[in-house]
Amino acid sequence: MMRVNQLLGMGACFAMLALAGCMDKDVYDPGKDPTVLKPESEYFDFTTTTNVAFEVNYGEIGSNALIEIFTEDPISYNETGSFVIQGEPVYKIFADAKGRFVGDVELPTAAKVVYVFSPTWGVPMCVEADVENGKVTVNETDATSRAAAATRAESELRLVTVNSAQKVYSLVEIDNEYGKPKDINGLIDKKGGDLGQSFINNVQKALWKGKSTKPGNLDNRNYVRDTERVNTTIAETYQDEHGQTVTVTDAELFFTFLTESGWNQNVVGYYYYKTNECPDTPSGVTKIVIFPNASITGNVPYSKKHAGQQSGGYYDYGKKNAPLETNQRVQLLFQDNEGHLSTKFPAGYTIGYFIIANGFKCGEDDLDDAINTKKSFVYSNKEWNKNYEGQQARFISLTAEGGTVVYGVEDGGDTSYEDVLFCIDANPNEAIFDPDRPVIDPDPDEPEVSETENTYLSFAYEDIWPSGGDYDLNDVIIEYHRSITFNKDNYVSEVKETYEPVQRDDAATNRNAFAVQYATDQRGEIVLPSGAVDETQTNSIILFSNAMDVINQKFVITRTFAAGAMKKDALKVGNSVLNPYIIVNYEGAGKDNRTEVHLPKSKATNLANSDQIGKEADAYYVNKDGKHPFAISIPGTFTPVTETVMIDKEYPDFEKWVESDGKEYTDWYKNYQKSAN
Repeated sequence: MMRVNQLLGMGACFAMLALAGCMDKDVYDPGKDPTVLKPESEYFDFTTTTNVAFEVNYGEIGSNALIEIFTEDPISYNETGSFVIQGEPVYKIFADAKGRFVGDVELPTAAKVVYVFSPTWGVPMCVEADVENGKVTVNETDATSRAAAATRAESELRLVTVNSAQKVYSLVEIDNEYGKPKDINGLIDKKGGDLGQSFINNVQKALWKGKSTKPGNLDNRNYVRDTERVNTTIAETYQDEHGQTVTVTDAELFFTFLTESGWNQNVVGYYYYKTNECPDTPSGVTKIVIFPNASITGNVPYSKKHAGQQSGGYYDYGKKNAPLETNQRVQLLFQDNEGHLSTKFPAGYTIGYFIIANGFKCGEDDLDDAINTKKSFVYSNKEWNKNYEGQQARFISLTAEGGTVVYGVEDGGDTSYEDVLFCIDANPNEAIFDPDRPVIDPDPDEPEVSETENTYLSFAYEDIWPSGGDYDLNDVIIEYHRSITFNKDNYVSEVKETYEPVQRDDAATNRNAFAVQYATDQRGEIVLPSGAVDETQTNSIILFSNAMDVINQKFVITRTFAAGAMKKDALKVGNSVLNPYIIVNYEGAGKDNRTEVHLPKSKATNLANSDQIGKEADAYYVNKDGKHPFAISIPGTFTPVTETVMIDKEYPDFEKWVESDGKEYTDWYKNYQKSAN
């Protein structure tokens, strides 16, 4: 009876409120009632990562290219002018057969700029892109028009003088300050020859020892040969497919720029001499520049001061200012003793090649100012490289499919021989065939290509749920490392996850178990660490029963998947796929009505005590005032706050981040300031 009276009293109160509402033109708002939960959507979710829609398009030259997404610039330059790739990509994926990737990538919300990196030849090595409105777009298919070459009459052909004293000339002029070639003779075909991605892949496999990423300390000295085997010689006769001797009077030569992976802004060119009359020094040949600056989008940076900097920095070439594209083809010219230019090279001549390492200077309008002929030339005639006594052989050449000759150049001090890569083919191609030149197998046995992607997160929990309290979020802290192994078709073979409790010894008084719940289709064949329990009722793995007993111990869960069973983009860290949580005062697997603490807005398992959900201070694992979560996930590692000190006291940007609904101070977790107490 007493309860009925209470209800009647409440009814009277509601009637009075309704009347007041009519008088004040106001409506009762249950959100102002602390006993009534606001809708879940009105609470901030405290997420520190977000899904960003990516569209990357390299074109068909980037077929199955490996794409790596970094949130920090991965290229580090040293004083010698070389670079190294540093840091860990937050995401990896292989492009499809058309060189495209379209999909979501989970990034730290703090990431406003990303670096789209690829080690695959023929595509930009590193492209900086903004994260705008939840999207990143990288389109490298529309850099320039690709008009075919229209060769001029031989009477109109000409060379540009670079340095007459050194007998240096050029097939082209420059079109801008970055060294884009201006085709004055109609010799450049930007559409290129018949060299597709499969051709480039075969070359890459040969020089990268069959791997899809460049091996450390790459050594290709096994391809070094004598000058006779390296240079291109136009034979006076050759044997055709029927064994008949064919006489050669002349041949056309075509240079196709494949790619570059050097730090230098290299000038690349050629020279020639009668095969049996090789000069003793390079002063005996005319040197003709093919490309003043052999640099492509995303690769070699040009030196320039950043805005606001007092000293010089570096900018990577974007597609608007990169002087070259991959697969550009140029017909070479021969000049006789009378100065007549021709597209035909006489039989019995040998063609060699050179670079001027870092010989191009940005910012100049005239070719003779932009090309620094005072710098050291590097020749394919290794005997001429007197300045490189320790490694005089700087060029290698290999015969590829169809008789095309592939050249690799070493511009620095290592032994990779792939800083500049180009091809030479002829008409007829048989005229330049050398049976003693190393051969690239046109159809090599392709090893299974696999890549590994690493993800690092920290999960931090407050075990006072649902009552509320100090919100120090340090009762249980788990450092999480996930390693995904996947193939070139982006199918996952293995997922290895390491969970390590790293909270302080005195962080909690409760006995807190840690568990992770997987979606049913995410489990695969699962191998658990010793002592872990597979709780079938909830699809959860309970890794340990008391976090305080296992501080700094590592617990590894390995999941394997049958071929073609699991696509990589299905493996995301989120409520529907990976649900990490703690069980407060754990009493054993399968026990009902237990206290579970999950990440904000995540769902409890069917063994949780549902009567606790939404009670006391809880609002979807967030405090009802919306200012503090009971658990949080953070990119990377996390410095715990002092016991009983609220997280926003030692992370001063935390409160500002929450007040902005996660739009500002998104990297709050990087600003830790230990309190005085």
